[in-house]
Amino acid sequence: MKPTISNAFNRNPRKSLASSLAPMQADLRETDFGWSLELSPMYAADAFNAVSDVSAPEFSEPLGDRTLLVQIDQNAWRDAEGHASLQSIADRLSIPALERFSADQLLLDEAGLRQLINTCSCTRLLAVRVEGPLEQGDVKAMNGAMDAGKSPLFAELRAEMALEVSNDRSVVLHVRDKQLALRLVAENFRHYLAAVRNRSVTEFASPEAWQIERLLSLSGSLTVRPIETEMFSTSIDVGISTNTDGDTKPANRSLIYDIPSNSWHDEP
Repeated sequence: MKPTISNAFNRNPRKSLASSLAPMQADLRETDFGWSLELSPMYAADAFNAVSDVSAPEFSEPLGDRTLLVQIDQNAWRDAEGHASLQSIADRLSIPALERFSADQLLLDEAGLRQLINTCSCTRLLAVRVEGPLEQGDVKAMNGAMDAGKSPLFAELRAEMALEVSNDRSVVLHVRDKQLALRLVAENFRHYLAAVRNRSVTEFASPEAWQIERLLSLSGSLTVRPIETEMFSTSIDVGISTNTDGDTKPANRSLIYDIPSNSWHDEP
């Protein structure tokens, strides 16, 4: 498992802080099935942990049996023919599959997927979380939707989330519940502070979902550039651009992290 301090924001630790940390970018849009979020940078393991925390406020109702339809692309594991299927990797790691729909498409529980992504470096991870079991026909319908460039949430009403992570960095999240998308963005602010201060992410609280929602309500986008983050003895002022071209426009909003109280304050 990757060290906590080494996170997706760290690009080149030999350079200065402002130049070595990648900017955070988020874009949230309403869709026919719910909400679509694009977020970077973030490790697959960190993203999955954020959206699978059943103690989070958005999971106020007891959930039924949750299963995950999983696909991965990876380059590290090889068999005699030069390719290792997801099934063969799961077998080698002793990860039990609840169902096998193909050699590269398995139904896993959350513990199995967490073990997989903490052990196997994926160039692409796709996980669709569904309440209850899946049958071959359900999977065929979701695959058909994805082949047509649509979300699997269009094809399966019991699917509550589809998480795709490319190169352990770029996240796409499809959800029916907006709060889950806001939670993921808020969680990444913790990882950003951990990178800024070179500390463990467990030392930092995340902003409140309503604070993230207020920022994203302006344009649907936000960009956090390290050069616009100011550190003081008792606080960290995180400058945020809510312009749609935030990578070129200066920060126009901010979130203030209060170090003594481990809490966030926003400035309208």
